[in-house]
Amino acid sequence: MLAVLNNYKLSSIDEHKTFHTIGQKLVTYFQDNVNLQPPVPTTLATICLFDNVTGKLRSIIEGTEITSWRTAASSLVATKYLYFNRIDKTTADSVLAIIGCGVQGRIHAIGMCSTFNISTINLWNRTNSKAESLAVELENMKATFQNKNLKIYVHNSVGECVAESDIIVTATGNRTPLLFGHMLKTNVHINAVGYGQTHHSEVDGGVYENGKIYVDSWTGAEAELKTLNYPIEGEVGEVINGVKETPTQALTIFQSLGMAVEDAVVGQLIVELYEKNKK
Repeated sequence: MLAVLNNYKLSSIDEHKTFHTIGQKLVTYFQDNVNLQPPVPTTLATICLFDNVTGKLRSIIEGTEITSWRTAASSLVATKYLYFNRIDKTTADSVLAIIGCGVQGRIHAIGMCSTFNISTINLWNRTNSKAESLAVELENMKATFQNKNLKIYVHNSVGECVAESDIIVTATGNRTPLLFGHMLKTNVHINAVGYGQTHHSEVDGGVYENGKIYVDSWTGAEAELKTLNYPIEGEVGEVINGVKETPTQALTIFQSLGMAVEDAVVGQLIVELYEKNKK
């Protein structure tokens, strides 16, 4: 995935400086990596940044961790604008459900609890021990979260996990739906980030039919959501920029696809921090 960005700012580095980035992410997938000792992620990513004047290779960055965190960061932005902005209070107590407690489920849980006032987090994983392990990790991190009194529960079924939840993250590789409309409260927000047979395998068609669907990129949606036979409201960025209205009383779904610009910007940020700390 190639990204070219011009004239943007990284306020955490220098609020006055503008940056120009050319980046490319390379991804490999080796299913048998899980059988290695120690195990290696099945999906590995590498980000290359190039000089925007000469085109010379400037940096090579391990991109697997970056991909995980930028995916969660996109969900945080979507949750802010599609859920919290419609209740007009980003500090409101909210209940979070994590469906799938692997890499993405873990990082989404940490990111959501660090950013928003999550009063309760409900966890479900097909292998219960993985959900239990995440619960222990989150318990030990409570002092760093927005809500220091966070309650953490592990559930035996998806239905139990989401029944009282306001925000839901689906982060599994399920090839058939796990999440159905009859399980949900009204006006919930769903971040669908897993990938099974398709990007939308985890969530039942009835949920999409009754919800307002948003994506990170129209281009990505046209390429990767060809089998999603429900209308898409728009990009999250269009809501942020006021091109599309913030949804009000509605079930909202952020269908996460990923964008090359996200990888490139985070890669640029890491390089800038590295060079700054060398001085």
